Amino acid sequence: MAKDWSAKDRAAALAKAERDGIDVLVIGGGITGAGVLRDAAVRGMNVLLVERGDFASGTSSSSSKLVHGGLRYIAQKQFGVVRESCQERDLLLKNNPNLIRPLPMMLPAHEGSKAPLWQLRAAMWIYSALANFRASTRFKILKPKEALKHCPDLKADKLKGAALYHDGQADDARLVLETIKSARDKGGEAVNYTEAVSFEHDEKGKISAVTIRDMLDGKVYTLHPTVVINAAGPAVERIRNMDQPVASPEVVAAKGVHIVIPSGRIKSDVCVNYETDDGRYIFMIPWGDVTIIGTTDTFSKEIDDPVVHAKDVDYILSATNKAFPSAHLTTNDICSVFAGVRPLVAEKGEQNKKPDEISREHRIWEDASGLISVAGGKLTTFRTMGQEVMKKALSRFPKKFRKKLKPVNTKDMPLRQDNFKAPELEKSLCEKFNLAAKSARHLVKNYGADALEIMNAAQPDERQSIGNSYFTYAEIPWVMQHEAATNLTDILERRMRMAILAQDRGVPEIKKIAEVAGRAAGWDEARIKKEEEGYLARIKKRYTIQPD
Repeated sequence: MAKDWSAKDRAAALAKAERDGIDVLVIGGGITGAGVLRDAAVRGMNVLLVERGDFASGTSSSSSKLVHGGLRYIAQKQFGVVRESCQERDLLLKNNPNLIRPLPMMLPAHEGSKAPLWQLRAAMWIYSALANFRASTRFKILKPKEALKHCPDLKADKLKGAALYHDGQADDARLVLETIKSARDKGGEAVNYTEAVSFEHDEKGKISAVTIRDMLDGKVYTLHPTVVINAAGPAVERIRNMDQPVASPEVVAAKGVHIVIPSGRIKSDVCVNYETDDGRYIFMIPWGDVTIIGTTDTFSKEIDDPVVHAKDVDYILSATNKAFPSAHLTTNDICSVFAGVRPLVAEKGEQNKKPDEISREHRIWEDASGLISVAGGKLTTFRTMGQEVMKKALSRFPKKFRKKLKPVNTKDMPLRQDNFKAPELEKSLCEKFNLAAKSARHLVKNYGADALEIMNAAQPDERQSIGNSYFTYAEIPWVMQHEAATNLTDILERRMRMAILAQDRGVPEIKKIAEVAGRAAGWDEARIKKEEEGYLARIKKRYTIQPD
């Protein structure tokens, strides 16, 4: 049974941290911070994570949702990144089979392609070698006719063949939430909408206290952690500057834009990684009722609230229509759009490179004040990043303290109990609650074994699909009670993902959605109306194309 974790628990968690003290404070509730939190919690440490927005409200909910080995990094000779990514991808697939799913990938080669077919074959052998030729890296070089069977809409003219291989696919925001929930099960704590405001230093210049503010009620707390870890993503240098000015900024922000179209618009049973006119590669990713296409890669100053501009969409549509000429995509086909900002660490001499030329390796800084900061890296490698950060943090504690900690091996530790048979659980949901098969599939994929609990706990009028989508009203009260969702945007953007994965984004049913949430949270009519309007405004700003 899922552990309670609602907005009502926030104040008690912050007060306890102030009163009893903590070993580690993690600033940042994306995938990197979640990985650090879990590693510390598994060791038996008293650890608190604070996030000034909602969990995964930044980069970690706006990725391509791929858990991949980084095939393209071979061309940049980032062999260490590829080796580590392949290993972590395989572990995630093994440990969390219903959370991370295998995804067939196809990389076509046309006459005149940046990577001709012989290079693709060579790259696939290197890819396999870096993964020690594990079964997960088996590949096949397809003939043109074979490639077109997988994707009939792919450009056939001058097609020389394609590489077919497998990576993984996951809901990025769900991955963050399950990592944090796993950490909480081990004794860690996390609070959203809580901002680190300032640091206090002792006579030696070391951080002695951190002032944090609850963004919902304005209350201020003073914490005294032994170690502070800054995992604030694109805002990592903002936190470092709050401690002491950064002499030479090293983190650059790169914006990635995706568009979402109905799944039938491009016929394909694989994810296709195709080349653009400027030599980049973007993904066409099947995902249930929709297809996600992206991403762009441009430097940006939109760190906090990136939006999608018309020129970003034009770039994706132009490249996609050339790769799939029979599709004839226009903006009228777009269900939703979204943008995220990746923090890239630019080493000396890399500032003038293009974003896709900058290494995806992560970097850890240890400042004189004791602040440990981490940035860069990939969604796939969050576990090893958290482990590496915590190894550095442990050196700050007395040997006597370290000896009391639990031995850690997160390598074989699943994020949630995923050892059930999905088809059997889906069938049970359909039979017991007269649920549509696609809704049962969604519940099991998103919530795992908790899917049955969600439906059991729901009111009779909540055990139904929202409009024509596979999402259900039953999820709304459950995520508020068990996943710290505080408002309607938390629910629809990051817990259920309707903002990008539902073709109408939940807008036609927003009134009933808000009423169900209000009933669960005890909101009055004014609050329900405010939440409804807030979500619609959010859709208009973040998930709708903005003029250039």
